[in-house]
Amino acid sequence: MRILRSRRAAGLTMALGATGATILAARRIIPAAEMLLSDAGPSVPLPAPKANAYVDESGRSLVAVTTARDPAEGVRRAIAVLGGLERLTIAGQRVLIKPSAASGIPAPASTSPGALEAVIQLVQDHGAREVLVGEMAGPPWHDTTVRTFRSGLLDVIENNGAHFIDFRYDRWVTVPLGDRARIMKRVTIPRSVYEADVIIGLPVLPPHRREWVAPGLALWPGVVHPRTQVAARAARDRSRAVAEINLAFQPDLLVLDASSVRGEAAPGGLVLASGDRIALDVCAMAVLAALDHRPIQRGAGSWEEVYIQAAVAVGLGTPQPGRVKLVPDPDRAGDPLLARWLDDIQRRTGVTAG
Repeated sequence: MRILRSRRAAGLTMALGATGATILAARRIIPAAEMLLSDAGPSVPLPAPKANAYVDESGRSLVAVTTARDPAEGVRRAIAVLGGLERLTIAGQRVLIKPSAASGIPAPASTSPGALEAVIQLVQDHGAREVLVGEMAGPPWHDTTVRTFRSGLLDVIENNGAHFIDFRYDRWVTVPLGDRARIMKRVTIPRSVYEADVIIGLPVLPPHRREWVAPGLALWPGVVHPRTQVAARAARDRSRAVAEINLAFQPDLLVLDASSVRGEAAPGGLVLASGDRIALDVCAMAVLAALDHRPIQRGAGSWEEVYIQAAVAVGLGTPQPGRVKLVPDPDRAGDPLLARWLDDIQRRTGVTAG
């Protein structure tokens, strides 16, 4: 009898376990299916190209470089060195800020709360009509709001009077990409991204250096419809697919907090800023290469990375080092860490400082 009861108990336990597993699976599968099958929205024209506001008198794309132990200070310094938000038309405009928070892991794996707060306050000080902060967790069954809260960013958004958007619940529009696209013929993006007057991105260095992706380009697939994400990931040439996704919108400013990489010593509070996606990513990937102690290929290394070559091929920014200028923070002229990073970036990219 005891054996029989034990078998019944074991059977009941297994049945309950299977039921629980089925419920958990359903809780993931149903939202994923809903997202994948959701309406892609109306077709809208490809946005007209915007001129990079952050160039010098000869048209070279500027990349500001500074160091600061406090991310908020570093972000403010980098934007000021680049030329300030005065170069953009902020007053009376709707500004969309895209942080990196999809993982739910706090900084440095996500945008730091201080960096986001600094940007929100800066655009508000310049008279923005509305400040939106948008994000979307990668797998559709994950809660974007929870992940943004875990990364410490939701409190910053709410406490500073900005509005949080979970792109999953936004209205979608589909943008045909035209002749420059070879793989992704159309991309579905949130209407809030399409209609934003000014777009600011806050990428971070990959939390694990083995993830050799261009941080600025890799920030934006997180705003596209899950079907578009699936198509990009399934593409044979994934780097080209990521570059083509970036054709659907154009950030006006990118600020990269490279102050630390998880599991490594902080590289001196480094912060980069630019209005050019390629210029920023070439420099960011030089920093990653330096951290990884990769051999220096003078004037070529970062430009030969597949993500950069794909971005150049579709025309996302400047195509060569001679069209980029590093702008070091004059107030940090005596900082040996800044000098070190400037030297590393220049030797690994062929870009010069001025």
